[in-house]
Order: sequence, then C-alpha cells, then structure tokens
Amino acid sequence: MTAIRFALLLAAVTGLAACGGAGPDTNRIVGAPGAQAVNQSGTEDQFVLVDTGLNFAERLAGITVDGHWQMPGGGPGSFVIGVSDVLDISIVSNNDAGFLDFTQSAVTPIATTPLPRQVVAEDGTVAVPLLGRVRARGRSVQALESLLTEQLSEVLVNPTAFVQMVERQSATVSVIGEGITNPGTYPINLSDRRLLDIVGRAGGPAGAAQDIIVSLSRGGTTYRAVLADVYGQSRLNPYVRKGDLISLEPRRTRVQVMGATGSNTLVELDQVEVSLIDVLSEAGGLNSPRASLKGVFVYRQAPPAELRALGADLSEFAGRTAVPTIYRFDMTAPTAFFTAKAFRMRDDDILYVSDSANAKLANFFGAVGFFAPNPSVYVQDATIDN
Repeated sequence: MTAIRFALLLAAVTGLAACGGAGPDTNRIVGAPGAQAVNQSGTEDQFVLVDTGLNFAERLAGITVDGHWQMPGGGPGSFVIGVSDVLDISIVSNNDAGFLDFTQSAVTPIATTPLPRQVVAEDGTVAVPLLGRVRARGRSVQALESLLTEQLSEVLVNPTAFVQMVERQSATVSVIGEGITNPGTYPINLSDRRLLDIVGRAGGPAGAAQDIIVSLSRGGTTYRAVLADVYGQSRLNPYVRKGDLISLEPRRTRVQVMGATGSNTLVELDQVEVSLIDVLSEAGGLNSPRASLKGVFVYRQAPPAELRALGADLSEFAGRTAVPTIYRFDMTAPTAFFTAKAFRMRDDDILYVSDSANAKLANFFGAVGFFAPNPSVYVQDATIDN
C-alpha cells in the first residue's frame, strides 16, 4: 500500500511538471523554435542588492539625496515676439523747425504718434502706417524697434520707434494640481521668468511648502522637487520655457505591496516621512507563517548619488540617471524593527515579501493533494496500515 501511494505521488508530480495544467508550460514557451529573445542579457538585467541593517538604514535616512530632486538647468529662453502677442507702438519724430502741437497750441521739436494697439497676426506681422505689414514674429522688442526706425527714416524726419509688449500670449506655461491656489495658463514675462515667479502669479501653494511636490514637465522629461527645497535652493528654481507644464500636488508616498503580507495593495500615505514599518502596518503586517522573515525586499530606482554616498561601485551603471536597487531586510535580526522604522520609503517603491520554505512546501503538497493525500494524512494512514 505504501509503495503504491509513493508511486502515485511521483506520477502526479511528473504529470504536473510535464503537462502544465491548462496550458503550455514555461519551458515550452521560452524554448519554442519561433521565439525571438529581445534584451535577453546585458546591463538591463543588472541591479544593486543591498543587505540592509540598522546602521545602513540610519545612514541612508541621513543622506541628502540631491540627485532625487532635480530641475532643468540653463539660462532664460529667448524673449521674442510671437503670434497673438499684444504690442504698443509709438513713433517719435524730431525736427528743428518744429511740429505744431494742437493739444498745447504750441510748436514743439518732437512729435509723438501712438499707433493703435497691435495684435501680432497669424502670419507674424503687425500693421504700421506708411510701411504696411511688418514682420514682428521671431524678433526681440529691441530688434523690431530698430527695424521700424530704419524703415521709417525713409519717409519721416529723424523718426524713432518705441515698442512695448503689453501682453505676451505666444509663450505660456500651464500650472495645475491640487497644491496650487489658482491653476491656469500664465504668460512668461521679462519680470517673472522663473518657476517660483509663475507659482506666485498662480496664487502660491495651497498648503505648507514642505508638504507639496512641484513637478516641471518639459520635452518628455519630468523634474520634481519638494517646494520648500525650491524656496531654499536657487538651483531648483529654473527659468521656465514656452510649453512647460508645472504641477503642484500634495506630497504622497505610494508603495505597491506584494507577496506574503496581510494584503497585496497600493499603500498611499500623506506624510512627509514614511518608514518601512508604516507601510507594513498599512498592509496588515507579514503573513505568518507564510512570509519569509529573511525575504523582505524593497525595489527602488535609486539615485546614483545616493548609492555612491553609501560606497556602492556603480561602474556598471555609467550614464544611468537611476539605478535598479533591491534592499533586503532580515526580520529575524534583533534590531529588525529599529531598522524598519529607520528605513525611509520613497514614492513608487515596491515592497515584496517572499514565501517561506514551509509555505512553498505547503503549496507544493496542496497542488498534488488532488492526486494523493498530504504528508500528515499519509503518515496517519501508514500507521494504521502497519
């Protein structure tokens, strides 16, 4: 009887491995002759594995991760006239013989002629008496003044053109988010061309600066920083450019929790600092006895500056703006809870808890239990049989 049951168990295991249940098994898919492997090897598969203890977690929490908060560099963009901009143009002429000033009933050597307010047309031109349509788009205010002065000199006596941009509609940035008082679209003017200038024009933050993340999206790249840091560090207060999207949102930490925890869920906490113990608590803790106490992992795209500060060799990750990093925690260590309290979680981290060996064994016997009794039943039956 015993031999028959062992044979039945072996046959069941072999059958499971061979047929794969309701579909093809992994080996048949991966090893199929027509399969083309893309990025099968190379730097895409490399990552940094960090065994995390209390000392490491405290050091990591104390590092100012400047690489984590970034803003674009560079000077101000060119301030040129564009379509839909509104201009005031005045023409001043000088004549020693003088001009009759009807408003003052006197003769004056200077005559000023303000033109009707001009909106730059779709073809990029404005209307100027005596000259017709003059191209303004793509020129600076000073360049347009010089051009008008030069062309008017052919028909007027000692003219000088003055141009003032009243409204700039051709270069705007959009401000959105829960963290801004007055979201909307704002033009970039000479007097307010930096990020904080635009935030101020939009009514300022709708909350404490240390609790708000400001993002700037440009050319497919998004830069982020804590608003309080932007106020304190000029390098995080960049010049804005046409088409920039600025977003202010409450500072949240969102962590995807997977594996042997109380619940597999997206944990979202509105806190400035969130620890590993906070996330574990929100997810219902470790699932005992399923969880492996030595298999608690945090997956993160870590800033290179942070890892270098901790002594990591990143020669294999040259040119990377973020390094795939896995932090491992041993929850059997005497200081495990201190470590989990000291380790700071980041937005978009992934927390994964692997199954223990006992859980894997239980899963195995659960799979074959349909074909043969589990070990405890088998031992009981064998005892009775003997």
